[in-house]
Amino acid sequence: MHTLNALQAVKDRFGGLVFLDLTQYDLRNAHHRLGEHAGQQVQKILHQRFERLDALKIGHLMQQAHSCADTLRGKIEDKKLDSRLRGAVREYLDCLEAWAEGAGLVGFEHPVLADQQSISPMVLALFLQHDSTGCQTGMYRQEDGSVILWHTEEDIEFEEGSGFDQLRLASFNVGDGNDPVTMHAFIYPDLLPGPAFGWRSDGYAQAVDSLHVRTSTDQKTGILANVATWMTLRLGPDCEPGKVIKDMGLYFDGYALNAVSVRGGKAHAEKHEFTANQILSTILGDQPGSYLFQVNIFSQKKHRWVRELEDLPPEDRRWYKRREWYTRKAMQHKDHTTSEAGDMRFFFDLICSRSGIRWPYANTDMKAYLILRQSTQEAEIWLGHGPALPTDQYSVIQIPLA
Repeated sequence: MHTLNALQAVKDRFGGLVFLDLTQYDLRNAHHRLGEHAGQQVQKILHQRFERLDALKIGHLMQQAHSCADTLRGKIEDKKLDSRLRGAVREYLDCLEAWAEGAGLVGFEHPVLADQQSISPMVLALFLQHDSTGCQTGMYRQEDGSVILWHTEEDIEFEEGSGFDQLRLASFNVGDGNDPVTMHAFIYPDLLPGPAFGWRSDGYAQAVDSLHVRTSTDQKTGILANVATWMTLRLGPDCEPGKVIKDMGLYFDGYALNAVSVRGGKAHAEKHEFTANQILSTILGDQPGSYLFQVNIFSQKKHRWVRELEDLPPEDRRWYKRREWYTRKAMQHKDHTTSEAGDMRFFFDLICSRSGIRWPYANTDMKAYLILRQSTQEAEIWLGHGPALPTDQYSVIQIPLA
C-alpha cells in the first residue's frame, strides 16, 4: 500500500495539469506548436531511449517505424479504404511531420544513428510512438441510460523525469466553420494525441490501455497501434472505432480502446482489444448496472490467438487479475439506483482506493485521472492530476451537446 505522503509527493512534483489551447490553429500547425512545447523533453526521451536499448532492439524498432510510414502512405493510395480514413491518414502524416519539426527532430544527431541510413524526422517520430504499458479503464451503464467512463492514466518511469516534465492537456479545433468541434487530449511528451484519454465536444470520448503483446521479428509490415487511436479520436462519432481499427490493421503492438459516443439518441460504450490482425470487441449492455473493465491484459484468454500473442509472465498476469478482482468486488457492493452525482462520487472514491499490494488504484505511477459521464444531452467530466486523493480539488467540466 502506498502512503499518502508518497502519493502527495507525486502530485506535488508535477504541480498540476498544463492546459494548452491550440484551437486557434489548423490541426497541422497545432501539432507543430505542441511539438515546440514538448520538444526539449522529446529530445531528452529520444536520447534516453537510444542509451537504454541495445543495438538489436533499436534496429528492430527502426524497421517497424520505416514500415509504419510506408504502410500509411500505402493506405492513402488504397481506393478500397473509406475516403474518410484515407483523409485521416493523410492528416496524421501531415501532423506527425509538423510535430517532428516543432520538436526539433530535423537534424537530430546521436552516435547510434551513425550506422543508420536516411533516418528522416518522421521515422524518428514514429520510433518514439512505441508505447509502454499502463492504465486501467471502466465503463458503467446508469439507470437513465447514460454511461460513466473512469480511467487512471499510469506510466512507469525508469527514473524521475524520464517520461514527463509536465502533465499536458491539449485542445484542438477539428471542426469547420459550420460545425465547430473541439478535441481534448492528455499528452505524453513523446506521443501524439490518442494513446491516453481524450474527449470531444460532439459526444465522443475514449481511453486507452496498452497490452502486453509478443513482438515478432518475422512481421515486416504493419503500423503502430497509437496511429489508430489518433484516428479514432480525430474522427470521433463519424466513424465506428471498431471499423477504423479493423481497416487500419496489421499492428506491431496492441491496445484496448474504450470508447463512448452518442449515436441515434443513445449513449453507446464499446471496447476493442487489438493486436496483429486480431480484434476482440465488446459492447456495454443496456441493462442498468452493466459494466466493462480493462487492465493491461486481454480480457478473454479462451481465444487461441490471445494465448499465442499475449506476452506476460504468469506472476504479472496474476497481479493484473487482482486488479480486476478488486474492481469486481467493489461493483458487487455498489448501489445501482443511486443518483447521477452519487455514481460519479462512487467512482471517484474507487480510484482513490489504496487497497492492494502492488497495483492499487491510487499508486505512484498514476499521472492523471478522468471520470466522464456521457448522457444524450451533455458530458460531465471530473479531471485531476497525479494519484487520486480524497482531498483533491479536481476540475469539473460541463459540455452541452449541440
